Amino acid sequence: MLAATVLAGVLVHDVIPPADAWLVDHAFAAPGSRLAAVATAIGGVGTLLCLGALTAGAVAAAVVRRRAGRGAGYVARVLVTVPLAASVLLLQGLFLRPGPPQQPQAGTYPSGHVAVVTAIAFAAVLLYRELGQGWHRVALGGALTAVTLVAGSRIVLAEHWLLDAAGAVAGALGIGLLAAAVLRLGPATQVPVRSAG
Repeated sequence: MLAATVLAGVLVHDVIPPADAWLVDHAFAAPGSRLAAVATAIGGVGTLLCLGALTAGAVAAAVVRRRAGRGAGYVARVLVTVPLAASVLLLQGLFLRPGPPQQPQAGTYPSGHVAVVTAIAFAAVLLYRELGQGWHRVALGGALTAVTLVAGSRIVLAEHWLLDAAGAVAGALGIGLLAAAVLRLGPATQVPVRSAG
């Protein structure tokens, strides 16, 4: 996924694919419009909800692991994946891809906002896996929803092209998966949760 992000950045450095142009032409919300206000709120609230879910997941996973007689090292290692996965946004300075016409800033690929939300959501999913399959599914569904809505909000606000958001998701997940492998965060570390009664 990381290789695909870099390759896409090289190939479309100064090219605007038709899907990107169509979306910005048809989905752009004018500043001050109701849709722009909703998109702005989604971007902020989605990020805050992901941070809240990550914090709650870290605390809950640490408690579950402590009760099972295991250390909190796993939780600390998962939290390290957040800045690592979000570091994909550093590629912006390498590609300096121009953004949509409404965005004067160069260097919008990959989207930093989407990269950070994806990194947080990725770590939250790893943490909730420690709480059992049900919580893991809820976290995965919440993460997919949050990343999709935040990415969509960036496109509706014409802050980023579709490819900027897709590259951020792919790159952050690619780095996150590599970090998870290096830090040994695989399913084997899962602690079963005892049912009440």
